[in-house]
Amino acid sequence: MLEINEMSLEDLKLTKEIIEKRIAELTPQKKQLVLYTHNCKGSAKYHLSKYKHWAKQLAGIDATKTNGYAFLGEFLKVTSEHMLPSGSIVVEVCGMSITAYSITANGKEEIGSARTDSMHSFIQTLSEML
Repeated sequence: MLEINEMSLEDLKLTKEIIEKRIAELTPQKKQLVLYTHNCKGSAKYHLSKYKHWAKQLAGIDATKTNGYAFLGEFLKVTSEHMLPSGSIVVEVCGMSITAYSITANGKEEIGSARTDSMHSFIQTLSEML
């Protein structure tokens, strides 16, 4: 055990720095929130009503399924803006295309895409990433 009363001022300052550094290492960091919008946000009403649209923030994947039910998580409204934690993965659908994005500090970066009628390998790839 440290005898604080017997330590010099320099030793106390050094000990304080070490303790503050260790506390910072152990304190969980909040993830930065990043603005996410579906690629079709702002599209004409005709486009939005003619084609299937949805987006989901992934919480997991059920790799035993071969369709959109494989993606577990919260649905995101296609016509709205959302603040998501950096590092999130979002899957979005427009018509017959499904695309996965990684949400980064710079926005969204495409991970991969597929047709909605042949998603098996797409699902397998994403399940390995989570």
